[in-house]
Amino acid sequence: MRRLSQGCTAVACQPGSADGREMTEEQHHEAAAKLGRLWATIGFEPFQDGVHILDCHLQRPQDLLTERQEEFTALCRSWREHRRS
Repeated sequence: MRRLSQGCTAVACQPGSADGREMTEEQHHEAAAKLGRLWATIGFEPFQDGVHILDCHLQRPQDLLTERQEEFTALCRSWREHRRS
């Protein structure tokens, strides 16, 4: 997100199959909903027809990204401590 936001005013994304496999309509709907919830954790907002938009000039996405990075760091630290014991 930081790389994108330097010169961008907004980012739009839409869920799709990353590996090219076929999905049923139900599977696609479920995957799109999961991705939408994940994207929301870093500030993306639903737009229309499955497209999500991120305004790169808002502080909220930066704050959310920082929170996710802190969560990831804590998870890594916990995993390392678990592996040592």
